[in-house]
Amino acid sequence: MQTQVNWFEIATKDLQRATRFYESVFATTLRQETISEGMPMAIFMRDDGQSCGCLTGGDWIEPSTQGTLVYLDAGPSIQAVLDRVEAAGGKIAMDRTELPRDIGYIAHFIDSEGNRVALHAMN
Repeated sequence: MQTQVNWFEIATKDLQRATRFYESVFATTLRQETISEGMPMAIFMRDDGQSCGCLTGGDWIEPSTQGTLVYLDAGPSIQAVLDRVEAAGGKIAMDRTELPRDIGYIAHFIDSEGNRVALHAMN
């Protein structure tokens, strides 16, 4: 079995603010849902229409710059995504950095909620 990301949750204090941030940065629309316990989520969708993760909030989860680091696909251009971070209310934490052996580029940003999130792209 190969390991792959099945689902991720990014903590928020203000779900609507975080949704606007991620929709602006990734030039997309997140799907709004509420799970059975009444907890709202904003869901990231893959190109094939499948869900892969969400923004969520609650007493059990806290935005942070420490801890697990989620790498999101920046698509064809990592710089295009980075260029939208500050305008959407975030901060660049690590500029575009080339990885060895032609495996692409990475970068980190701090989102509108205070989470450190990472990007990966081939260009």
